[in-house]
Amino acid sequence: MGMFSKKNKITATDVDFDDLIFYRVTDSKGIYDFAEKIMHRLPIVLNFSDCLISEANEVLMFLSGVLYACDGEIVKIQDKIYLMAQKSDLIGPTLTKFINDYKKK
Repeated sequence: MGMFSKKNKITATDVDFDDLIFYRVTDSKGIYDFAEKIMHRLPIVLNFSDCLISEANEVLMFLSGVLYACDGEIVKIQDKIYLMAQKSDLIGPTLTKFINDYKKK
């Protein structure tokens, strides 16, 4: 079991669509609330269309670190719209369907 041991396979978990929380971000004031939702394993969708690019980047960089620590990922749904959830939830049927239905092709 050295450095080159196999990674554990991620088991898909499913969340209800009702558990998905949508936010329209206008500034970076809610950054800690978003992080708390992620740490509680709740998937969130952030819409940055009404936000300055500098503040959107600040939020995305901070939440990227939170997601990394919580074994999560960011999925770009459309321009300025991102889904943030645990890796196991992202491969579950509900979020997979959500991504496939709304992701810009």
